[in-house]
Amino acid sequence: MELRPDLMPPMLDESLVARLTNLSEQIDCGHPDRTREQLAAFNRETMTEFEFIDFQGIYGGQTHDTWVRKVLATPYEQRVTDVTKQELIELARRVMECDGAEHDIDFWLHMLEINIPNERVSDLIFWPDEYFDEADYPEGLSPEQVIEIALNDREVVL
Repeated sequence: MELRPDLMPPMLDESLVARLTNLSEQIDCGHPDRTREQLAAFNRETMTEFEFIDFQGIYGGQTHDTWVRKVLATPYEQRVTDVTKQELIELARRVMECDGAEHDIDFWLHMLEINIPNERVSDLIFWPDEYFDEADYPEGLSPEQVIEIALNDREVVL
């Protein structure tokens, strides 16, 4: 299923991504006193207010390029008032099947969390045993089941 643009990660300026990736690498591997200019430039270009500590250890969890793409996508992660159940299922499918780059999957997961008023939708996807409080939950859920359960449980979880 094709998703409408509101549910897709934004198209990014690749030269901006490259420039910000370079800055984030310098800050992550740098010293707070020697990377002030890089930090100021990063915040100016992304309209953020990150501090030096926010960059420390990025490389341990993901590439700097992925992290930058997630930062740039954050303003596009918004509630879509007329989102359909089929669109939510497609978002869940893409997340569950890792159908895209890491930053795309992260974007779609955030879109699910924003558009389904069930704060534990990610548990349904990644840890259904915790969601149902069963140590050995016997089955993986389909995207359709994830969305159905998340929508039906939203009042209880809130």
